[in-house]
Amino acid sequence: MTTLIAFATHSGATRTLAEHIAATLTAMGHPATAVDVADDPDPRVYDAAVIGSSVRVESFEKPFTQWVTRHAEALAARPVAVFSCSGSASDPAKAGRQKATDAFLADAPFTPVAVRNLAGWVLMDRIPLHERVLLRSLRTPVGDFRDLDAVAAWAREIAPLLRG
Repeated sequence: MTTLIAFATHSGATRTLAEHIAATLTAMGHPATAVDVADDPDPRVYDAAVIGSSVRVESFEKPFTQWVTRHAEALAARPVAVFSCSGSASDPAKAGRQKATDAFLADAPFTPVAVRNLAGWVLMDRIPLHERVLLRSLRTPVGDFRDLDAVAAWAREIAPLLRG
């Protein structure tokens, strides 16, 4: 079984999560490759896919949603797990919910075998000035909120689901 870990990232946090998922699955004997959707990976050459996007202003990255649309038929033909990456995923008040994920899933051309909203980072030096101003006005917490142990645990949890 080979698994594509396709991702779109804004500031790099989603890439680190995708690479950690790929490394965890590979260590379990399930070869996985993390590829940015900007490189237009072809899901047809994989048995399963784990796809994820960073969240910006309550939306998934546009290149991610465009990639999913282009490859809708291939994704619908194999097991797919979906993840989001955002600083707000670490907020206990959200109880694991993410508006961007809910909106994406409402229009997704497939039913995922698993969904997880994973915490990323909010690092002001990696964000454009206009977004920094907005985040500061909203009093958005700043920091690295990634929990790589939780990411690895999710990868182990979804491994059997990706077998189809």
